[in-house]
Amino acid sequence: MSSERPMPEKLQASALKKQFPWIDSLTERLTSAGLSWARQSLSMGKRALETSAKTLSQTAGSLDEWEKKLERPKPEVEPASEAPAPEAAA
Repeated sequence: MSSERPMPEKLQASALKKQFPWIDSLTERLTSAGLSWARQSLSMGKRALETSAKTLSQTAGSLDEWEKKLERPKPEVEPASEAPAPEAAA
């Protein structure tokens, strides 16, 4: 059996940092780049959805206008009080 005990994680991380001091810088840059990509993607997605909603709203308005243009005018019905009664005409 070996007399070496496993190193706790904090000591391992500390040993790696001493061996490779650029690890923190690399981690920070990768995190920053990832966050920048995420922000950019969310911003573009938001704009795309807003544009889509605006387009759909305009299309709905156009369809409503066409519906009104295609409606047939309802024939006017004379009120019952003004129409002569069939018995009075005979």
